[in-house]
Amino acid sequence: MIKKISDFIHSFKNSVVEAEELASKYNEQINSFALELKEEGLNTQFEENFLTILGYTYRLNDVSQRLFFTFQEAVYAIDLDKLMKNEDSLKLNSIVYILVLDVLITEYNTKEINEEQKQKALEVYKKIEERKSQENKKYHMYQY
Repeated sequence: MIKKISDFIHSFKNSVVEAEELASKYNEQINSFALELKEEGLNTQFEENFLTILGYTYRLNDVSQRLFFTFQEAVYAIDLDKLMKNEDSLKLNSIVYILVLDVLITEYNTKEINEEQKQKALEVYKKIEERKSQENKKYHMYQY
């Protein structure tokens, strides 16, 4: 299953796919992958990673931009994992990006946002950004 997902995403390595094409042409395939992952309980196992990436997408206001750039990030992440032969990261990225893309495609097609999920994603992303900020402060202190 993970191999199917990673191969699917990786097949777009040398191409640019617009949000409209993703939402119409690849919607069923991505949704099918997401449903299989949910049936296996992988959405709950990787929920924090999912919410982190989803929260990160909300830095952009336009859903078509969120979908386009997230898909490009997914292709890049999968490509890097394959090049580095990092199986754990490949599994994580395959699962998380398909779940996020499924949400974004649904949002794109229906023009409706799951506000509860969005809020959770923003909170998780904010915590991570605060943690990074605290780490950076430690190092900036020594620069003066």
